[in-house]
Amino acid sequence: MIKKWAFLLALLPVTALKAFVITPWFSSLAEFQLRSGYSYRYYPDVESGFNPTHYHSHDHRIDLNLGVRCLPNWDLQLELDCAKTTKLDWGTQRFGSQLRYLFLDDIAGAPVSVVGSFTYFYVTTRNLSDVSSPYHAQSNFELGVAVGKEFDRTFEWVTRFWGFVGLGTANRGYPWLRPILAGEVKWAEHHKLGLFGEGYFGFGSEQSLNINRFDGYGHIQHQSLDFGLNYIYLFKIWGDLKFQYAYRIFARHFPEKASTFLVEYRLPFSLF
Repeated sequence: MIKKWAFLLALLPVTALKAFVITPWFSSLAEFQLRSGYSYRYYPDVESGFNPTHYHSHDHRIDLNLGVRCLPNWDLQLELDCAKTTKLDWGTQRFGSQLRYLFLDDIAGAPVSVVGSFTYFYVTTRNLSDVSSPYHAQSNFELGVAVGKEFDRTFEWVTRFWGFVGLGTANRGYPWLRPILAGEVKWAEHHKLGLFGEGYFGFGSEQSLNINRFDGYGHIQHQSLDFGLNYIYLFKIWGDLKFQYAYRIFARHFPEKASTFLVEYRLPFSLF
């Protein structure tokens, strides 16, 4: 039954690696944003992993995210992720929600845009047994802040830069820190190109991973740094289509040298 359900999800407009939107700009008021995504990741080994000493995985993931700017300064998102790895068959990996507040808006004349966020997501217990699932425990909470600046020409931005820092904790284990830096350019109304770097650092005390007896990253002192490139084609009223590649250039006590390919489609719509 789960296999059939996951296959039906895959037939939706394809899309996201991490479906929660964290950029410091909001969509139009009362406009819904539906994002559906597929990503494939391969990593050849787990740094400091044992039992077995060498372990690799082919990971597939489908993300669904529905968001809306419900008030001028508030944005709400709901997310459901399904995954298949070398160890686990298709099933729900996590589900949750994110609430964001717009403190400053550079489009409205502020020097920069500043957005604060609160995210909660639940990870299924079966996924915490797999080192491919980068989560600390079942219940996870993250406070974040994003800051960005757009540079425009005739009311359309042509370049923009933004950063995000998230500090999270779970119902057990130690906190984590998640910093992101990104830059984007847009040209000819339909094309966007972006570069980004993302870190993920856990403050646990353990410095090795027992792969066959794994129980989440809550107590692991994990570190990773990914760099990536994406291209987005804008369909105007029909949303946009995104292609992305990321490579893990550094990892400690975490899956290393991971390559991730992503395709994502965003469909905006209104009920009014």
